Amino acid sequence: MIENYKFKYRSRNKWFFVPNDKCERRGRRMLEFFKKRVVYPDYMYHFKKGGHVAALHAHLNNALFFKIDIQNFYYSIARMRVTRALRAWHYPGAGTFSMWSCVRNPGPGPQHTLPIGFVQSPLLASLVLMKSPVHDAIERARANGVCVSVYLDDFIGSHNDLAVLTAAYEDIRNTCVAAGLIPNPGKLVPPQAAITAFNCDLTNGSAVVMADRIGKYFASPDRTPMSDAGFIHYMSMVASKNFP
Repeated sequence: MIENYKFKYRSRNKWFFVPNDKCERRGRRMLEFFKKRVVYPDYMYHFKKGGHVAALHAHLNNALFFKIDIQNFYYSIARMRVTRALRAWHYPGAGTFSMWSCVRNPGPGPQHTLPIGFVQSPLLASLVLMKSPVHDAIERARANGVCVSVYLDDFIGSHNDLAVLTAAYEDIRNTCVAAGLIPNPGKLVPPQAAITAFNCDLTNGSAVVMADRIGKYFASPDRTPMSDAGFIHYMSMVASKNFP
């Protein structure tokens, strides 16, 4: 029996797993293997410089936006899907390494899944997504001129034509459901002129950290001069591409 984590704990209604040393080494070996072999789609911003800030900036030229958030993203991805993804890239010992990379699901869904907390989970979730029908739906949207950004389990789409964007939104949402990657119904945002994503407000030509997030930070008793400087710099980065 493979033992791949030290302990698990629950925080903010999510389960986190702390990998043991063997699992950590295998995960980092996996990252090195794929670093040299995989070209990630342009829409995957968790592998791009700028991360979620760049994902927001990608949409500034458009007037309408949608958002899809996948519910329990990692815990929706069954071990067999991980094995298939590893085999698709000819990873040696795919079956064994998928067992090292998955845990017994602490909630509903597949019996064994990717966990939050393992270093290889973002990589493997992305490989599964790239081999799923969801990737095809995103490419269909992009072929129709829709800008799509994906940052792990957060999808944003934008366009200037409501009909085009609505069709893409419905296609991606329905494909996610069919693929077993269920959108969070409380966080689905159909096409509209303003959305909130990553604690930022996004409209045509403007991305800013939302006022509630700013207020929460400055009300924190744990602030330091260094953290203040970092937060102010972050706000500046979010707003750096805004139209005059």
